[in-house]
Amino acid sequence: MNFSAITYVLSLLWMLLGLCMLLVAATVGWYFDTPAQAWTMGLTALVPLAIGITVFLFFRRKQDSTAMNDDRRMGYATVALAWLSASVLGSLPFITVSQFTVVDAIFETASGLTTTGASIIDDTQKLMGGKILEGGLESLPKCILFWRSTLNWLGGVGIVYFVLLVLPLLHLSQGKQLYNAEVPGIKTSGDQLTPRLNSSVFYILMLYIAITTMAGLVYWICGMSPFDAINHAFTTISTGGFSTRAGSLGDFGPAVQWSATFFMLVSACNFSLYLRFIITRRFSCFRDEEFRFFCAMVLAATAIITSLLLIKDPPYPLPGMENLSYLRKFELCLRKAAFHVATVGSTTGFTTSDYETWGLPTALIILGVMMLPCGCGGSTAGGMKCSRLIVLAKQLVYEIKHCIFPRSLPDIRLNGERLDSDIIAKTFAFTALYMCIFIIVAVLLTIVEQCDLKTALGTSLSAISNVGPGFGHTCPAYTFSWMKDFSKCLTAFTMITGRLELYTILTLFIPSFWRR
Repeated sequence: MNFSAITYVLSLLWMLLGLCMLLVAATVGWYFDTPAQAWTMGLTALVPLAIGITVFLFFRRKQDSTAMNDDRRMGYATVALAWLSASVLGSLPFITVSQFTVVDAIFETASGLTTTGASIIDDTQKLMGGKILEGGLESLPKCILFWRSTLNWLGGVGIVYFVLLVLPLLHLSQGKQLYNAEVPGIKTSGDQLTPRLNSSVFYILMLYIAITTMAGLVYWICGMSPFDAINHAFTTISTGGFSTRAGSLGDFGPAVQWSATFFMLVSACNFSLYLRFIITRRFSCFRDEEFRFFCAMVLAATAIITSLLLIKDPPYPLPGMENLSYLRKFELCLRKAAFHVATVGSTTGFTTSDYETWGLPTALIILGVMMLPCGCGGSTAGGMKCSRLIVLAKQLVYEIKHCIFPRSLPDIRLNGERLDSDIIAKTFAFTALYMCIFIIVAVLLTIVEQCDLKTALGTSLSAISNVGPGFGHTCPAYTFSWMKDFSKCLTAFTMITGRLELYTILTLFIPSFWRR
């Protein structure tokens, strides 16, 4: 394994982080914050920028060098180290500008980059020197709020995507292994849109930017300020869920909430389907099994929860305003159900209310079940992905039929493409490993925090699926600030592991991975 080539690629990421910090300090810090805060943010940006430039120049190679080859181990190592190092360097503004403790800063950064949306920021958070963050989230400098949203946006499309665009310019290989280690979901032959990998990455990035711009304009038209609109556009399309308000999107009107519901669902679907529609001019999304499954799951969950909300609190009409009262009540229940189904199914993490106060255990079970499959592969959503659940279901049906017809041969297909046995085996292994990590983290949280089982399971599930809010003491009414430092580090590492779909991080702990 060529460590110099890995470090060389990582230096590009560190320079990207430094440039983004400088941009935030220049555009937001100088306009909204005090000069001291803007200068602090700008000087902090010089740290990752200086490290990246130094490493880049030190490991600079000739143009005809081929050190960055298509070794799979190098791809896994580069992507894993990229996310881990970005979580550390990206935490510097929280430490220097807002005086966060190191553990809290790394937790917030990891949650932002992994688009989990879990936060430790509230009016009880302890800062350096034993101080308390008075005023909570909305008392933070605007540059820090925008940096949180920027972390979401960079992590949503995958920070390695930006590096992949630069690799051909440096006469490195196409970085196929970086792409495979970064893109979530089951990978089939039709996932890559163009023969050249850098062209596919470029198209996806342009689509990502276009949808973000569209969301920002819609939010602004619906009544948000330009600053809030840009921040929430960044965190919606990335399915990150960080907000500039302590009440999240509950502080905004119905138009904003319906718009956010739409864009969250759009971001949870495979971006390749949208690009194919743009390229071929034919809308073939419903031919995709994963897209159909995700739509059916969202519609069914929304219908059930809406019905439960209406039954729980029936709309008694007012005299002379029967229809108006009923429609208002129905719209409120439908909006509340659709929004939370979308925010959980897309792993965004926005909230408009605390779903644990609804008094509907069935609704909590539905939301908890949706935290497992979540969105589609090739999207910005977290979770196991719907495609894996489809493959598991088809394989289980085959095994049942195989008991009756023992001579039958397996023919498991996804979108008409027959899946090899190793892909099916890897899917089952991934599911087993996913559940094992989920249970182990929950057990560790109960031991360290002495919390109830509901809180432990909800926190573990929200971390590994990158959902954000969980259940118990991590429901939308709470933050993660009450946790001990060990639990915060464990949860942050679980977020990164879930975002990189387990294998990319866990391979680093195999001794043979580092041997020649």
